[in-house]
Amino acid sequence: MLRKVSTLSIAGALIAGVLVSTPAYAAVSNGSTCTVVNKTTKVSGFTYRCVTAVKSTVTLDGTKTTIFLPAPANTKNAKRYYLATDCITETASYTKSAKELVTLETSTAAALIEIDAQIAAQNTASASVQTQIDALTKENADIAIKIKEQTDLIPVAQKEVADLTVKIAAVTKQIDDFTVILNDSKAKLATLKADKVNAAKNAATISKLATAISGLSTSITSLKTSNSTSKIQMQSVNGSISKYNSSIMQLKSTVAKNLASIESAKKISSNIATLNKTKELTTGQLKQAKDALTQTMNSRNLLCSAGL
Repeated sequence: MLRKVSTLSIAGALIAGVLVSTPAYAAVSNGSTCTVVNKTTKVSGFTYRCVTAVKSTVTLDGTKTTIFLPAPANTKNAKRYYLATDCITETASYTKSAKELVTLETSTAAALIEIDAQIAAQNTASASVQTQIDALTKENADIAIKIKEQTDLIPVAQKEVADLTVKIAAVTKQIDDFTVILNDSKAKLATLKADKVNAAKNAATISKLATAISGLSTSITSLKTSNSTSKIQMQSVNGSISKYNSSIMQLKSTVAKNLASIESAKKISSNIATLNKTKELTTGQLKQAKDALTQTMNSRNLLCSAGL
């Protein structure tokens, strides 16, 4: 924030200092030449420091006044002068404030452009506010129907998954049971075939076992195919449930956004007033900063006046 200084207070202090000064005051004052940089001396309670500075002329209260301002040693016409420490401090404050003002002017200009753009957009939007609100309200009503439809589908799909789970478990048990019988039949068949002595006697039994084994193998293959189909169907139904849930979430998100847009649309008039107030405050802050800088410059010029 730019520093504000009471010019009248400073002037009063300076005049008071001059009135109570001893004769030695005239020997050292703003603009008195010196040789050793940073050497200080005190006169009637005022501290003076030897610095490099430049001589300049300004107008104070309608009168041309000579002032001395601190400056780098390589500045043209810079020489060594005694300057009051208040002068040095105020000059540094003015320089800092001037830089800050440049930054503030840039940011304020950008801010005002943005505010004006927002005001223009709000003015354009305000022309169709009610139409927008009606459209969003209708859209939300339509979405509510879709949400109910998809919500109702979920328990139906979940029951289908439960039924398929029971079916898969039953078929799996049947496959396991048939597999036990198949393996037992294969073992018996192998034993009978190995009995070469009773081959003729076992021929009919071997034939029946072979037929039974073939039938069991076919049944097991069919059951496994059925289970695979059921699992694919269950996976598809689970996928549908996930899609229903995802769709419902998206639809609810759209409803929330629409509600926010409706509230935003209702506040357009209020927004425009707020933006205009913000613009006024932003412009006012820049003016205050400029006024403060002018005041700081005046106090600097007073504090750096020749002979004080």
